[in-house]
Amino acid sequence: MTGSMSCGGAERVMADMANYWADRGWQVTLATWSSPELQDFYALSQRISRVWLQSGARRGSDMSTFRSLVRQVLALRGLVREAKPDVVLSFIDVSNILTLLAAMGLGVRVVISERTNPILNDTISGPWKLLRRLCYWRAEQVIAQTRDAARWIERRCHTPVEVIPNFLRALPEPGVAREHRIIAVGRLSKEKGFDILVEAFARVRAQFPDWHLSIIGAGPEKRSLADQITNLNLQTRVELVGQVSNVEVWMARAAMLVHPSRREGFPNAVLEAMGMGVAVICADCRSGPSELIADGVNGRLVPVDDLEALVLAMSQLMADSKLRERLGKEATKVRQQFAQSELMKRWEACLLPPPAGELQ
Repeated sequence: MTGSMSCGGAERVMADMANYWADRGWQVTLATWSSPELQDFYALSQRISRVWLQSGARRGSDMSTFRSLVRQVLALRGLVREAKPDVVLSFIDVSNILTLLAAMGLGVRVVISERTNPILNDTISGPWKLLRRLCYWRAEQVIAQTRDAARWIERRCHTPVEVIPNFLRALPEPGVAREHRIIAVGRLSKEKGFDILVEAFARVRAQFPDWHLSIIGAGPEKRSLADQITNLNLQTRVELVGQVSNVEVWMARAAMLVHPSRREGFPNAVLEAMGMGVAVICADCRSGPSELIADGVNGRLVPVDDLEALVLAMSQLMADSKLRERLGKEATKVRQQFAQSELMKRWEACLLPPPAGELQ
């Protein structure tokens, strides 16, 4: 269960997990609260049963939205009753709450996962925050991506939390020459900090005239970023690529990835870039980056929203190909540390624990 299967980090993880289990012969039903009008961005195995719980786009008053939510919860409740699954897995706060409400009294095991750090996430309203505190303890297992997020949930929701970081999906070996290109990957939203990256690139462009910046993603800040690029006269050096399904191809060619995010859950783009051997600069926002990067060892960490620090780190790496190569080589060790096969064992232990009395 999740909101939709549009382009996003949580959606990619959900798709990869569903495909992994379907390939192992599990019967997997992937349901979303969205309607079929919103197309899936990530490819799903044909073995997966796909269900949409909303018949059309939501429009109208708060009351009509509430009625739509009630219909969706009842639809999920009916689906669970009919399918009689061994376990229901839900991603993301609002989806988690709705799933717990839908499964109440059905005797089915429900596992939920927070995909951001709730301390820093201000995207849900007060009523949903209250419902989170009232509902999360009903889950058989709550999973967070970082220890920082887990501590908050344990304290506020009075329930134990398992920490499982994102796994690294199967990636090809780079195998191509790297260009003098910086890439950034993520939703074009304020919290991702792409505005400060564009400003930093403007500061170093004269010193490095053969370098380019490509920002991959879509979102509400596209127009603002396009205006910033124009105002700084960067149209020939900076491009807004939009969404891509083959981001690993861009990572194979790029010399650097810069991730200036102001807040994170667990940065998939950084993990994948490291797996592809890219030299990474990441804002040291709370939760996530410092669990992946040891500054100066397998990447660089800079303070959040510190333009001067970002400019300095970028210029140092742009000027030193040997440093980029060393950081990128060390970064590839995440392929073993965050291997999908190992982390999926931990997920499966949470989803389907052994019967009582059976040895672990």
